[in-house]
Amino acid sequence: MMPVALMIGLAAALLLLIGGYLFGVRKGGDARESLREDNSRLARDIEALKRDAAQTETERDEMLRATVERALGPLVQRERLAIELSELKAGTGKRSDLTTLLDRIAIAGGFLAVVLGDADGLALAASSGSRDADRIAANSSLLLLTMDRMAGQAFPRSLSIVIRDEAETLLCRVFKVQDQRVTLTAVATGEARITPSTLDPALVKVSGALAGPF
Repeated sequence: MMPVALMIGLAAALLLLIGGYLFGVRKGGDARESLREDNSRLARDIEALKRDAAQTETERDEMLRATVERALGPLVQRERLAIELSELKAGTGKRSDLTTLLDRIAIAGGFLAVVLGDADGLALAASSGSRDADRIAANSSLLLLTMDRMAGQAFPRSLSIVIRDEAETLLCRVFKVQDQRVTLTAVATGEARITPSTLDPALVKVSGALAGPF
């Protein structure tokens, strides 16, 4: 009986040992599989973070670029308009070319109307399609009178004035041609970005055309 019992005991011990080994192998395999899944998940998370970081940086760069463009937009627009007005072709130097010249000023500046008037409020010329050119010239003479009264004897005369209402923006620029004061008035939409010096680059061409023969 003893040998049989011993054999049974050894067999049972061997079975327990083998079972423990197999259990350990299985647990180890499960642990390694879990570790591989964790590594794969970590790698995916890292790649996702990299993509998010790259996207965030791109969005930040785009936002910065858009902000700079918005900030510099008016300056770039003014510089572009100044260059275009200074490079206008004045034609043959005759007064009959004034309408063509004012048309070019209106196109370059995106103006609704450009009117040239004298100090008495008479319209000397206007861009094609200008509405109420006579009224604009008359109002410009009133603005000229207002600027003179504002200056008086203590202050120098104003050269230009910008008026904006709910619908339109008006710029009146006063200058001299052969000792006679005239007004160059531009009418634009209410959203237009106009400064008191917007029309200055075009004055030389307008003065040359006014000084020429009919």
